[in-house]
Amino acid sequence: MVNRIKLLQELKKYPVFGVKTVADVISKSREYAKLVVHRLKKAGLIFELERNRYTTHWDPLLVSSHIIWPCYISGWAAIRYHNMTEQLPRIITIITTRAKKNRRMDFANATLEFVRIKKEFFFGFEKVRYGDFELFMADKEKALADALYLKRITFSEAVDIIKNQRKELNIRKLYAYLKKLGLGRVVKEIKEDIR
Repeated sequence: MVNRIKLLQELKKYPVFGVKTVADVISKSREYAKLVVHRLKKAGLIFELERNRYTTHWDPLLVSSHIIWPCYISGWAAIRYHNMTEQLPRIITIITTRAKKNRRMDFANATLEFVRIKKEFFFGFEKVRYGDFELFMADKEKALADALYLKRITFSEAVDIIKNQRKELNIRKLYAYLKKLGLGRVVKEIKEDIR
């Protein structure tokens, strides 16, 4: 018999885990681990995100960056993370280079949105410390550039953020990112608006 309390303490070390992780933690077969996972889920002690993806955490930002690999968090969620807005986004945009069958997932009062981009656009992010974990987050400039590229932010909202965050943002880096994403005309428009 598996000690649930000890098992849950071990599973808390993983933002997202699967049956294999449970089998490794309890040193039992995969089949037995499936039964344990089923019982934990039925008891409401773990949450099933999707097939063979579970969590004990209720933080959508933490969980979102551990569902698919490679990925990073961008858009409004990253803009909020970097304190460039006071808005609390309900949609967390996760950028990846891989195809994902379910591109939207509701979890903990948030919608996790998985967006596949070209490999050459997969840049401008860093590993950040988030509580006891690490996750990949777009840097300030890439969060804005991605939001504009994906049309998740209006031009006027972006300009307001750039004006308010002028000292914290690397404007040249932002322009370079926008150009690399094929948004050269947006750079010209921003330059005219922030004079």
